[in-house]
Parts: sequence; structure tokens; C-alpha cells
Amino acid sequence: MECLYVPELEPNQRVVQLSDPAELRHLRALRLRTGALVALSNGRGTLVVGKLQSHWRQPSQATFRIVGELDPGELPVRVGVALGVLQEGERLEFAVEKAVELGVREIVLLRTRYAQPQAVRLSRLQAKVLAALKQAQRAWMPELRGPMGLTECCATVFPAYQCHVVADALGSVPVLDQIRSVLVLVGPEGGWTVEELQMLQQYGAMVWSLGNRRLRSETAATVVLSLVGHFLRSSSLAQRA
Repeated sequence: MECLYVPELEPNQRVVQLSDPAELRHLRALRLRTGALVALSNGRGTLVVGKLQSHWRQPSQATFRIVGELDPGELPVRVGVALGVLQEGERLEFAVEKAVELGVREIVLLRTRYAQPQAVRLSRLQAKVLAALKQAQRAWMPELRGPMGLTECCATVFPAYQCHVVADALGSVPVLDQIRSVLVLVGPEGGWTVEELQMLQQYGAMVWSLGNRRLRSETAATVVLSLVGHFLRSSSLAQRA
């Protein structure tokens, strides 16, 4: 089932009009017939099934009748990720896309000691976030923040999370049972400096080893977010049993 982003959709709404030009172009490209079912996300926690009531050729708007709700499979607690800015834009975009698909609610871009000084195209990254939301049929649109320095991140982002996990070559596997939120931090190509790791640990961050292989930053982000998601879902299921 295809997914469209409809920010004006409200919970318990029975009929919704789609008028955003970009989403209408997406709908026309799908060439769906009247009566086709489409997932609709408002990016604010609502994901429903809509039945197309108007023809896809209609230029200015499309009407959907809400016929059911979908389980978006969101993670049981809030997960954020802070990523060191990468030199190659395509690799940063890949990391952002996978983070959205894996369920994060916030993406923070970091300027660290070894991050390459370069312009970050936030509008393009935001488009990648939206595309990944629709690909994964997410109910929540992750917030994209930054770029910011590590000191600012520790002061402004850390307080919103109970647990902080840093991906690095050295470390252990932290316990993620009975937590309400977790922030994952992944450095740039050159990794973290000793001073940066010390600062993060002073703020209570735990260093999580991903093994002795040297991973690319976007690979490390995908791996650690997958592991965090697995542990959180397993813990949630165990608590329900």
C-alpha cells in the first residue's frame, strides 16, 4: 500500500482533502483508480487507511474517506539520533533515511572535531526525511535539527533523553531495560576525539562497542539503531508477557 503525507489530517476525521501540490503529483504518478486504498500519515502520530473518492487526474485536490487505522509499528519509547556531519552528502542522506525508517523521532546533525566543514543542504535532507516517512509508513515525522556543536547538543538535546548511547570502537553493551527515551550518538568519518568522548561520558553517556571492525559512520548508525530498536521491542514484549 502506498503512503501519502497529509499534515492536516486529524484523529477521528472521516473525510480528508489532499491539496498539497507535491503529494498530488505523487498521487497522479501512482495512477490509482477511484476506490483504491492508500495509507495517510499526518506526521503527528496518526496513520490511517483512506479510500480514494476522486479521480487521480483531478488537478487541484483529492478526496479520501477514512476507512480504518493502521498500526505504524513505532518504537515503544522515544529514540533520537545525533549524527556527525559527513563529507559526502549522499552518505549523510543515506544515514538520515535509514534513521527515519528505523523509527527515530529526532535527528540532530553534529559539528564535531573531525567533521568536515561543509554546507549542509537542510531542505534536501528534509525531503529525504519525508520520503523515508512514506516509505516506512511512519506515523511520526522526525524533527531535523542542527548542525550544532557537541557542547550545544549536550546542553540542549541531552536533557530530553533518559539514556545516551555513544557508538565507538571501544565500550560495552548497555542495558536498555525500563527506559523512557534514548539518544544514540554516532561520530563522523574520523570518529570521536578523546576529549569529546570524555565530555559525553561526563554527561552520563554510555559507550557502546559495535565490534572491532572499522565501520563507516552511516553503517554504524544503521547498526546501532537496529540494535537499539531490537532491544527496546524485546524489552517491551517481555514486560507485556
